[in-house]
Amino acid sequence: MPLTLMNTAKTTTGKGWQPQVFAYLALLTLIAGDSLFAEDYIRPNLVWSVWLVIALTSLAGCIYFLLKADWFRVLRQIPIELALLLALMIGSSPWSAYASDTVSGFIIQIGVTAIALFFAAVFSWREILKIFANAIRIIIFGSFAVELFTSSFKGLLPKLVSGVDPAIEVAFAQSGHLFDGGRIQGLLGNANLVAAWALIGVITFAIEIGITKTSKVLSITSLAASVAMIAVSKSAGIIFASVAVLLAAVVSLLAEGKDKQTRHRYYRIAWSFAGVAMFFVLVFRRTVFDLLGKSPDMTHRSDIWRRVLSLISQRPLEGWGFTGVWVPGVKPYEGLVVINGEAYYQAHNAYLDIWLQLGAVGLVLFIVLLVRTFVKTWRLGVHHSNALYLWPLLVLITQLVRGITESRLLIQSAMMMLILFVVKSHDPEELLEANTTSTKRDRLEKLSKRPITRMLRR
Repeated sequence: MPLTLMNTAKTTTGKGWQPQVFAYLALLTLIAGDSLFAEDYIRPNLVWSVWLVIALTSLAGCIYFLLKADWFRVLRQIPIELALLLALMIGSSPWSAYASDTVSGFIIQIGVTAIALFFAAVFSWREILKIFANAIRIIIFGSFAVELFTSSFKGLLPKLVSGVDPAIEVAFAQSGHLFDGGRIQGLLGNANLVAAWALIGVITFAIEIGITKTSKVLSITSLAASVAMIAVSKSAGIIFASVAVLLAAVVSLLAEGKDKQTRHRYYRIAWSFAGVAMFFVLVFRRTVFDLLGKSPDMTHRSDIWRRVLSLISQRPLEGWGFTGVWVPGVKPYEGLVVINGEAYYQAHNAYLDIWLQLGAVGLVLFIVLLVRTFVKTWRLGVHHSNALYLWPLLVLITQLVRGITESRLLIQSAMMMLILFVVKSHDPEELLEANTTSTKRDRLEKLSKRPITRMLRR
């Protein structure tokens, strides 16, 4: 049974444990899909077969409970740019260089969209945060458990998974660095994926501490574990995303309750600071990345981007056709990026990747969708007195910044979260929790003065 971490949830449907079961199952399946698609594409073997069965089961349950909820309301909340983007994904099949893969990629995308609509229709923001919090705990503590085991019994786990799947064998062969200072791969077998979820965990557990009225011991422990996971996963992209999240959190707290002129002054200062910081990183990138233990080209990303831009230049308007992830063995992706004998199957930039696949029209629709969603979640986070509503804003910023160095925003859990935020940020005010006269800053100040022992008792 899922842990009950919060109360006073405002639901949009009747209560019941069954929708929560499918929510956890769907979310964890998407996260597992992130890991699988990071190394390979769907193939007829045991691992993929099990994943597909679980994915189809969870999808069927999500669709069932979506249809029992106020599904028509969430359909009306789909903005035109999202509808057009989805239409373009399947509409690109006539000129796609890989039409069958475009169709299969679109089918996967529709499944991801259905899961996002299920979350938006069935659960309140508070319930969604609880579901994500418990799922992230599985990732974080499970990752430490895997690394502890592989570090203590080096070579044993790779032998246990030998013959299961080549990608899984490689992933676990790279684990076991908890005590030697190397990058840990964790439960997902990928340091960047684990780091991204750790940052989302920091956001989630920090907000959970602020809005939970019961004991905060689990939230505080989870927050500390997430911070530690970011440190040991050593992902430069997540370090930059963490800075962006911190800046957004500070500005949103300062702007709450202020008049329009003051808010906009804060925004101008924040954007100026961000611009100067980006300029500094670009000019002194060698020094900055040396400090982060990375190469100045961000681990070959500049080379990857040059090759992707060269491919884009051949079809700048219409793109090569939607596929989500690059499919191994399919031209033009097969052999496009091979560095030191290792093949790469993503552009390592979500914005270049969407341009590559859907052309300039798709890129414009995608950017408009992101900007509108950012504005909606920003207004929700700033104008509402409950810290709960900072969660979609800060998680969205994580994904937007992460999209600069990774293409994961276009697939599986990241795309599901994006569509969830796109749709649910349009919820009418009566579905939100009540505003209060005290601001988030007031409650944060009170919380900071409370002894830690008292927080653990409550």
